[in-house]
Amino acid sequence: MRILFASIYPYVFLLLFITIPFDNYLRALPNILLAILAILFPFVIKKEHIMRLKKLPTLLLGIFAAYLVLNVVALGRMEADWVVLKKVLLALGLVLLYVPIDGFKKIYKAIIFSSLAAIVFSLIKLVMVVNQSESFNFLDSAIIIEALLIDRLYLGLLCVLSILASYQSMSNTYHPDNRYYVANIILNVLFVLLIVSRISIIVLIVIFILSFFYRKKRLPQLFFATGGFLLAIILTFILNNDLRKQVFYSSAQENKGLIENTLAVEPRAVIWDCAHQVSKMEGTLWKGQGFTQTNLEMVKCYETTVADERKKAWFLSQKYNTHNQFIDFYLACGIGALLLFVGSIIILFVRNRKAYLPTALLATLVSFALVENLFHRQIGAYYVGAILIVLLITEVKKENEATNRP
Repeated sequence: MRILFASIYPYVFLLLFITIPFDNYLRALPNILLAILAILFPFVIKKEHIMRLKKLPTLLLGIFAAYLVLNVVALGRMEADWVVLKKVLLALGLVLLYVPIDGFKKIYKAIIFSSLAAIVFSLIKLVMVVNQSESFNFLDSAIIIEALLIDRLYLGLLCVLSILASYQSMSNTYHPDNRYYVANIILNVLFVLLIVSRISIIVLIVIFILSFFYRKKRLPQLFFATGGFLLAIILTFILNNDLRKQVFYSSAQENKGLIENTLAVEPRAVIWDCAHQVSKMEGTLWKGQGFTQTNLEMVKCYETTVADERKKAWFLSQKYNTHNQFIDFYLACGIGALLLFVGSIIILFVRNRKAYLPTALLATLVSFALVENLFHRQIGAYYVGAILIVLLITEVKKENEATNRP
């Protein structure tokens, strides 16, 4: 029986990650697959599997999770804050559930197939939306965003992870499968440019440049890859009016400075100002306000600080959270939670700095965490879990050389 469970276990995990972007259409399926993994886990786990977990980083993240639990329990916030806390535990739980699976090929394939499915679905829906529209301006990204399977930020994150998974799956020497991975990388890069995911574009630039520090022949690759990617971005600016407006702003604001214009149109300027005001509240430094109470305090801040009535109505209807995972942990659970979270990231970087993929994944995690509360959405917890799987589990020896190759 154990042999049967061990043979199907990896494919259940693969199917779980493939279905994650389709949560709105298959809402119960990811939870069912997660439950199946939890049931099978005791039958497939072995002692040597647990030994694969990297001790110090895993211990520190475990302490971080325990601190969050103790914080909300001791201060009577469990009922209100469980909705966020369970997503933090989900991300760490995925690491534990993946331990019985040998190597990272399954998680790489799951991310790649999931990204392809999400892109194909979004493009088909885009065609349907265009056919139903009386007029369509391809330079306006509003219709494109409407057609996306999931939120633009998380779809951009999935594309970045798919690019890294494809890159890591390529062989150093010629292999027929390499062309498929290259095609997937090109497709995901073009799709990120199409949906104008700004944070994803920035992260792609960072990880592409980062890759040159892990290669021997840097100059030709730096010239070719950087030049080609910058050309793609320039063409995007030229062809996509929406992106030009977001960066250079409309003529109504052209007489103002770039910084002033940015503060005027970027919601996070208002959001982070309110987060700063919440940080001054009594008890925030050591105890925090709790995840739910922090969101309520943010809404109160929008009501009293946003002068423009239309803008205020928008902020109140959206009920924006802090849009920064680091700030969110600090405001919700105090300085201890922030230090443990940052400390875990620093330890992971120190331990993995000599390998390209872990470093690129950390750069991706930090970049997205700076602009989004990843643990406020279940899809965010899944993708953080996917990143932590690669960072916290030691690969079997036969795959080590391939993984440390950038």
